[in-house]
Amino acid sequence: MKLSNKDLQNFIEKIKLQPENMGKYRDQINNLKEKLEKKIAEDDSHGLKVQKYIIAGSWKKHTILKPTGENPIDIDLVLFISGDKEIHNDLPKLYDYIVSYLKSIYPQKDIQRDVDAKGNTKSITISFSGTGLQVDIVPVVPLQDIAEYVWQPSRRGGKKYITSISKQLSFSLEKRQKNPSYTSIVRTIKWWKNYKELQPTDNEPGLSSFSIELIVAYLDENYGIEESIEEGVIRFFQFVSNPSFPIIEFKDSIKSIPGNYDSPIYIADNTNKENNIVKRLDKNKWDEIIEEAEDAFDTLNIAESKNNKGDTIQEWKRVFGPTFNLD
Repeated sequence: MKLSNKDLQNFIEKIKLQPENMGKYRDQINNLKEKLEKKIAEDDSHGLKVQKYIIAGSWKKHTILKPTGENPIDIDLVLFISGDKEIHNDLPKLYDYIVSYLKSIYPQKDIQRDVDAKGNTKSITISFSGTGLQVDIVPVVPLQDIAEYVWQPSRRGGKKYITSISKQLSFSLEKRQKNPSYTSIVRTIKWWKNYKELQPTDNEPGLSSFSIELIVAYLDENYGIEESIEEGVIRFFQFVSNPSFPIIEFKDSIKSIPGNYDSPIYIADNTNKENNIVKRLDKNKWDEIIEEAEDAFDTLNIAESKNNKGDTIQEWKRVFGPTFNLD
């Protein structure tokens, strides 16, 4: 039998971060923001300087899931850096500055710097005790010649790319405004991705939350807005399992898709077509994702054909795990 949005919202309420649990994280985030605002206001240095900050990621996009053992609550803190036109040629200097800056705000904390085998900084993280909240620091440098765009070091170390944080957040807001089920569809698929262990890790590529958001947005733009959560999820699985997966791009982004790329698929950053957000994917991992998506598509179609809710729920459990329930 088909499941209504009301039915599925009961499940989504279980997997998303609950409002009553957000307070403890929000208190730590607000404390961080207050410290940053004070530091920015007092900073009169003439060299590198934090101009402003933005909270980004799934917290800001309203697609955050509740924490689990392998997937803690994390937010992206974007720091806009100015004061050195040549800093793009010296990423170690940029990261040293960020670490020093954060330690001046939180001298008691262990500011973690994740590095690759060559010693390149991949990420900087602040971990908060008590809640387990992780804040991923994203340094960006505004471009002078393209309004709202920045260059940003890759989280995989070494390389830099051009993007727009503000346009990414505006894009997400637009999708949420046009489709009231957008965040529910994205959350449901993100839970599937985590349950099936398809998410990217430091050692293995995978299907990122950002790629899920963009695929759902692409489907809404090109095949019509789908407000049924069930049909939106099924449409995603059908699309991903199709052997002729198209290049995904968005009309308002800058630049062009490169003529050659190594990954089995191409999903362009919605602000810059040159950025393939799934460039780490290899064929083996993509084949695994296709196989899981095809199985999910078939299973949910079987679930629709069942005559009672109990049998339908059992099929959904095969896709989303034993936590799936409508009560």
